[in-house]
Amino acid sequence: MKIAVVFCVLALAAAAAAQQLGPAPAPVVVAEPGAPPPVKVATIFAQNAIVSTQEGQKATAQLNAKYAPKKDEFERKQRELQALRDQLKKNLAGMNAAVRQRNEQSIDAKSKELQRLSEDSQAALEEEEGSLLQQLGDKLLGVIGDYAMRHGYALVLDVSNPQGPVLWAAPSVDITNEIVKLYDQTHPLPAVPPAAPLTKK
Repeated sequence: MKIAVVFCVLALAAAAAAQQLGPAPAPVVVAEPGAPPPVKVATIFAQNAIVSTQEGQKATAQLNAKYAPKKDEFERKQRELQALRDQLKKNLAGMNAAVRQRNEQSIDAKSKELQRLSEDSQAALEEEEGSLLQQLGDKLLGVIGDYAMRHGYALVLDVSNPQGPVLWAAPSVDITNEIVKLYDQTHPLPAVPPAAPLTKK
């Protein structure tokens, strides 16, 4: 799943009160007497966080199950196309021009059909993934904001994109695992009722 969101949460106004609630994962920085408190910054792999939550794992499994038949159909048509190509190559020497042309046209038509199937399936999957990421991303942003306010963070950066602006960050400022745990606590999956026992007739 892809998400290109930079989660920036300003919490300077609540930092003094929030720091009394408990230590954050980042190392404690001792400021000089009279100096302003240090600005606390955290990083998160937002894409990993989303797919690691219970909701994210369930949604991923549902999407995979939904598009499994399309994947099977694509692989079947791909094998059929390859078989036609192999047959044409094998019998090419003994074919007359008309038969060869018909076979090449059939292969070309099946190749275009396979390409359309791949493009349509991929477009549909990406659309559903985007909608899902938007829903879960909005929830994740709320969880990040709550966590940042309570722990006195001034900034939370999404470092999911390796081409992003963050060149390096200490592992100690990564709050991905904490956010996943808090997300699952805040948005728990509904309990699944136990299956009814089988009764003998």
